[in-house]
Amino acid sequence: MKTIIYIDYNNTIEDIYLKRRGYKYFSAISRLANLCDGQLEIYVITKANVKLEDDLANLLTFMPENQREYYKGLIKNGGETLTFINHDNGRFSFERSIYLGGTTKLDGIELSRKIIDKDNTANLYIFVGDDKNNDIDMIQANVKCKKYLIFANNRHFIPNIENVIKTTKHSYGVATAINQICNKIRDSREEFERENK
Repeated sequence: MKTIIYIDYNNTIEDIYLKRRGYKYFSAISRLANLCDGQLEIYVITKANVKLEDDLANLLTFMPENQREYYKGLIKNGGETLTFINHDNGRFSFERSIYLGGTTKLDGIELSRKIIDKDNTANLYIFVGDDKNNDIDMIQANVKCKKYLIFANNRHFIPNIENVIKTTKHSYGVATAINQICNKIRDSREEFERENK
């Protein structure tokens, strides 16, 4: 079950490196990867017009080595560029960049998925962010499979949108929501197995 995650960095998972506390997040990613048989791709997506490679490198260095390879790329300036992350024997580097030309995170998803999932082989998309102005629209991505948006801020005025999971801030909240999605996957598989006995 191929799963693609687009995840914001600032105020969403940056605390993993800054505060050295990502163990619940790492556990949730590991659980999701197991459910996906390792077919998991993660793309960090940011609206900020800053050089994020150093921060992301620090995060990758801090996380468990067996999870680094899930991180496949960085989408910057909304949807302007996609830079791929190359992995080689436990080492990683930021390599080939592609100009996408987008200005919003939704642009970044729509334009990048034509490259990373051009054959529509993904079974699940998960979008993760904390900003009501820049991140909520990611759920509108035109994908041909199940999708969820994790909103790691728990803003009460965010409208109830199907498949939007509101949770607490930072990586702890993201982990909690990923575990909820894992539970849904597990339950649907068990139901399928019961119906096909």
